[in-house]
Amino acid sequence: MIKKISRTEAINDRLKKEEKVTTLDKKEHIDAIVLMNEQLDAVRREYRMKDRNSQNTAAQVILS
Repeated sequence: MIKKISRTEAINDRLKKEEKVTTLDKKEHIDAIVLMNEQLDAVRREYRMKDRNSQNTAAQVILS
């Protein structure tokens, strides 16, 4: 018989028993999550643009 060992489930169960787990489903939580996602998207776009510009600049450099 195979016994499945999951440390994640044990940790989650322990945290629930200790009441250290909360559900973020209130309006202010959802608003904060949406705002954070928008900020992360802006950072990702900025990073991609800088990376693309860096690659273009590197392609134009002639090594001697």
